Amino acid sequence: MQKTQLGLFPLQIFLLPGETTRLHIFEDRYRQLLQDCENASILFGIPYAQNGYLTGYGCVVKLSQVIERHANGSADIEIQAVQLFRIDQFYMRMGDKLYPGGDVEVIDDKSMRSISDNLTKRLDAYFLKKQGKINIELFSAQAGIFDVARSLKLSEAEKLSLVKAETAEKREQLIVNVLKLKEKLLEQENSIVGEIFLN
Repeated sequence: MQKTQLGLFPLQIFLLPGETTRLHIFEDRYRQLLQDCENASILFGIPYAQNGYLTGYGCVVKLSQVIERHANGSADIEIQAVQLFRIDQFYMRMGDKLYPGGDVEVIDDKSMRSISDNLTKRLDAYFLKKQGKINIELFSAQAGIFDVARSLKLSEAEKLSLVKAETAEKREQLIVNVLKLKEKLLEQENSIVGEIFLN
């Protein structure tokens, strides 16, 4: 595993590689982090905080764009996750910087880049029921478990469980469990719609 040091911005979000989100930057320390990202094109990390505590996992992100700068010095930005990491050591200040930092181990996610034919078929059946067509993004030969997670809109906690799962089989079982729940909800929705039409 590759070890590195990153400026860190703890948040209650957990992004998987390829996912994007927008942030509003207003604290001095994170405005400094934004400035460093722009000046030196550095990446930074978002450790996932759950119920006020760091989980030990997070995502490495890059600054995609500054959407808007405000008169008070705050800014709205868009970021994209590029890798995942585990935290070895968290520092309240990264050297002489205002923002936190940490020593992290970047997770090798090559094993998370493919899905089995069985899971693909199950996903196809689910999306055919839900929206009348298969999910084109998952039809690609390059589709992986992160693409599945995005298409199913996994919660932050579910994404964390997916990353912490030690084998491809455990990751796929987690997805199957999510699918079972979504299939039940879809059946209930269709049942309610059917009853409305009957009335």
